[in-house]
Amino acid sequence: MTQSMYLRLAVFFVRMDIKREEAQWRKAHRRLRYVGEPLSEHLLRDIGFEKDGLSIGHTVAPQYKAQREIARMRRKLRLNPTT
Repeated sequence: MTQSMYLRLAVFFVRMDIKREEAQWRKAHRRLRYVGEPLSEHLLRDIGFEKDGLSIGHTVAPQYKAQREIARMRRKLRLNPTT
């Protein structure tokens, strides 16, 4: 039994929406990198960066915890075969 064209199109749009939301989440939680004049390791630590220029600490804001949980649930649902 084959799926209808409308069902395939709906599944395609849902998958594209999930990919878009995951890309937005990754963009919002990417670690920052210091780009500028070379500074000593101590000065970088004072302004919140590591020796390699990446920001120190967690970049995940607490308001996104629920969104991460939703993304995990969507991934689990995506693994189920559509009927």
